[in-house]
Amino acid sequence: MNIEGYRDYIIDLYKKFIPVKSIGPDNNGEGEWERAKVLYNVVKDLFDEIKIIEAPDERVKEKSRPNIIAIKYGKNREKTFWIIAHIDTVPEGSLNLWKYDPFNVTVEGNKIYGRGVQDNGNGIVLGILLAKYFKDNNILPKYNYGLILASDEETGSKYGVKYILEKEPNLFKKDDWILVPDAGSSDGLDIEVAEKGILWIKFKVIGKQAHASTPDLGINSTKLGSILILQLYDSLHEKYDKENKLFNPSKSTFEPTKVEKNVDNVNTIPGEFIFYYDCRVLPDYNLDEVYQTIEYICKEFERNYNCKVDIEIVNKDYPSILENIDNNEFLNELKEAIKKYKNNEPRLIGIGGGTYAKYLREKGLNAIVWSTYNESAHMPNEYIDINDIINDVKILLEILKS
Repeated sequence: MNIEGYRDYIIDLYKKFIPVKSIGPDNNGEGEWERAKVLYNVVKDLFDEIKIIEAPDERVKEKSRPNIIAIKYGKNREKTFWIIAHIDTVPEGSLNLWKYDPFNVTVEGNKIYGRGVQDNGNGIVLGILLAKYFKDNNILPKYNYGLILASDEETGSKYGVKYILEKEPNLFKKDDWILVPDAGSSDGLDIEVAEKGILWIKFKVIGKQAHASTPDLGINSTKLGSILILQLYDSLHEKYDKENKLFNPSKSTFEPTKVEKNVDNVNTIPGEFIFYYDCRVLPDYNLDEVYQTIEYICKEFERNYNCKVDIEIVNKDYPSILENIDNNEFLNELKEAIKKYKNNEPRLIGIGGGTYAKYLREKGLNAIVWSTYNESAHMPNEYIDINDIINDVKILLEILKS
């Protein structure tokens, strides 16, 4: 059967795992085990080797987070072509913004709707569909074909790829090719070869609680926190203003995001205000120096406003760039395969988001991020186009067929 004949298989596969919530405890979820069990039962008959690596985590019922590793033997067993996808998703957000039930797969024409169908359901389905196609058509791939379905990508990868790299240091060989289908463009031409550094920082502004009718008796932490948010925003964007056209956006970004609840009632001046910043920093800058700048801004703020500011790094990832971009065999083969099927020249890009590729590149591994990827990830009414998955499989078969 040719790859176009797998449309119903793709839909049925999504219907198996999307209804099974897979949200990590950092996002108030119960972890990935239930989805991992469903996917394990799908892939166990498609590969020659399969195992689960469990990352201990006392916060979930099972006390661990699952990572499925499966390998199908190829003609050349000294080298493996890997696909790494993540099985966790972000929460659905406000249900009133959804036209469709986020955890009940809806199919309209060639589009499939649901939370996680794109991020990273496309990678899960792409990885499984390749193995299914090899088995159904009795194809021996050019190299070993490996699939990793990992946990905890959405909140830092401590229990996912980072844990795998720590516990299985010999799993990946220097000559392996690793594809992370977790970013791209809607036309399938963008190949991600670089990622910005990431800093997630928690700020706690400590003032003095008082009755709202007597503000002079207190120090309003909400007011001061709001001032600090704007000072950080202006100062960081002004100081770190270089442009790098490989990236979109082309500059470093510094965005205030989450704010924690403080007082319950309207008529109390809060003594504590907690907020977070998400910083995405170009490789042109030293991430540690950026943090030192933030520390300096906060110290100056304390002196000027008679308050205390505690800061804490919640997540920190250094920037990554693919090695040997100009003469990378994997990159060149992927570019040629894309060009053949898309009739267009691929584009090399950098992104502000973080993927598993970052941690793999830190180990000197050949990791590229690519897939046909729309802009609906993390949004209401997230969707995937079935034709995009089918066309991506065709491109990868160009590389993997003997």
